[in-house]
Amino acid sequence: MFSELFLSCAVLFAGCKADINQAEENLFQKSDKAGKPTAVFHRQSEPNEKAFTFLLPQGWSITGGITRVDPNTSGGAGNAIEAKLYMKLSSPDNKAGMGWLPDTRFFDMSRFPGQNLAAPMFPDGSNYNGMTVMRMIAPADFVRTVAFPFAHPHAQGVQVTNVQQLPKLADEYRKMSALMLGGYQFNYQVAIITLEYSENGIQYLEKMVCAIEDWGQLGGGLWSNKETWYVRTEKPLFDRVAPVFATIGQSVKLNPDWIAREIRSQQVNSNIALQTQQEITRIDREITEHRSRTNAEINNDMYLNLTGQEDYTNPFTGQTERGTNEWNYRWENEQGDVIYHNNQNYNPNEDVDIKVKGFKRSEIRRR
Repeated sequence: MFSELFLSCAVLFAGCKADINQAEENLFQKSDKAGKPTAVFHRQSEPNEKAFTFLLPQGWSITGGITRVDPNTSGGAGNAIEAKLYMKLSSPDNKAGMGWLPDTRFFDMSRFPGQNLAAPMFPDGSNYNGMTVMRMIAPADFVRTVAFPFAHPHAQGVQVTNVQQLPKLADEYRKMSALMLGGYQFNYQVAIITLEYSENGIQYLEKMVCAIEDWGQLGGGLWSNKETWYVRTEKPLFDRVAPVFATIGQSVKLNPDWIAREIRSQQVNSNIALQTQQEITRIDREITEHRSRTNAEINNDMYLNLTGQEDYTNPFTGQTERGTNEWNYRWENEQGDVIYHNNQNYNPNEDVDIKVKGFKRSEIRRR
């Protein structure tokens, strides 16, 4: 799928080889004797509320995290019910990154039931109970007009080069909404949008995943974007860095204590009380299972054409973990840090450049 991209960039590779090699060194720790870089990942927590952990490439930075909307300053409670994730991961040179944009609730006044006498009071762009009044649009249009300008306000020459619909992922979201809403389900559209643009004189290739959530008749005009996130690099390096993005995306582990607190908070903010701790446990399990299924769908459509995947065994817990097979060997320590490399004689515990120790080989899971 992306071989054509590499072919189209052949001239750029030839003309900018020194710059590309330097960029690769900024993305990885160092090169092993087999010629491929050794990738070093450290397990990090979401900074603000410790909602989840994930693998971060060594040297990369984190900005943002879980955020909260104050209904007293936002014009109402429409976007103040749940936590929102607004976080960005950046390579040392800021030329490669992965970001999550906050889920935001909107109100489509044209779909409001009844006589809609309030419509003239709330034109498009106005605030209705803390939500922007805006007609519901498809994922590609949302990315083009809302999400991308929000994420990259200084981008120039933006072109949408491909839109790939993800109907299976949309079905997973529908099933999850039915579980959470006692049988009623929202409707979803999901797509991967590929964009090319320049920023500060650098040509970028970006892929953004966006789901549009339609609350239907029950919502009376409510809709939102859901789990909108992106990956981007310099255009010639996208295939090269894809295994790094795949490793980060596969490594997310939710904090069950945070989930329980968040569910309680959402129910209180929504004036709906959970009855028992067992109910929280059930929802926690369903969220985890849903996350696994949605990650699988995203990987099928986005990652597997970019990088091979493999199941590994955690040498400390015995649990199965998904990782890239772009390198021949995988090591992991008890803190969850991961190192990939190609040299069979390499031992990270003997590497003076690796500050943390206690690594054991993480073997491919036996089938």
